[in-house]
Amino acid sequence: MFSHCAVCGIKFEREQGYFIGAMYINYGATVFLVFMGYFIFKLFTPIPFIVNFGIWGVISAIFPTFFYRYSKSLWLNIDYALNPNC
Repeated sequence: MFSHCAVCGIKFEREQGYFIGAMYINYGATVFLVFMGYFIFKLFTPIPFIVNFGIWGVISAIFPTFFYRYSKSLWLNIDYALNPNC
């Protein structure tokens, strides 16, 4: 990740621990996706419990890895919206 935006110059890496909020966003998105997916599969498909549980267990391990960069971007946008002077 770059230290500053090439267009507007906003500083991405602010201080140590700054992106803990991004981890919360990532965790929340993962939990929402997995719970909703599990219950939708449970209601609308005849697959057994262990298969459904396994599918969403694997997704819950892989999804946060790919979504983390987007959660960091969302966190930066939330911070910029609430404190645009930084």
